[in-house]
Amino acid sequence: MKGLTTLWKAFRTVCIVQLILVAFKGMFSLREIFIQANAGVGIINIIAYALVFIFVYHGLSMLNYNYPDVPLSPKQKRWFNILYLLNFILIAFLFAQIVNCWWMVPFVFDFSNISSNKGAWFYIAAMVLIAWAIFIIHFIFLAGMFKLRRAIYQNTINTWYDQFDQKP
Repeated sequence: MKGLTTLWKAFRTVCIVQLILVAFKGMFSLREIFIQANAGVGIINIIAYALVFIFVYHGLSMLNYNYPDVPLSPKQKRWFNILYLLNFILIAFLFAQIVNCWWMVPFVFDFSNISSNKGAWFYIAAMVLIAWAIFIIHFIFLAGMFKLRRAIYQNTINTWYDQFDQKP
């Protein structure tokens, strides 16, 4: 059994950062249900962020328990495939979140607002940066999950071949 390479350790760190950001946005969406008049948008946000969170958690558990050569169970494969497809659809949702925050960008770069109201400026800047960070990290995560699934498959197949190629 091989240990994790530096690239997979960095991927694990990206997963943890994504879990934190998505959990934060999910809790923020939960708050929106009680504050805004339209609770449907908040519920959709919570469902979308929960699906992203579940997929990232599933990927992190695959990295911890299945990498490098423990084969995936049929249930793990099925969940991976379903969540992988759903998260490609959720890329559109994450992009919509960026577009939704786009009106805030002029306020972030207006430096006169920083001196007048630092709390509001910090809030607006954080919302824009978190939306962009989640979107970019999610692309990195989807590519990493594809490579992880292929690496686990290749290592499992190689282990099986090595097992039968050994002479007594």
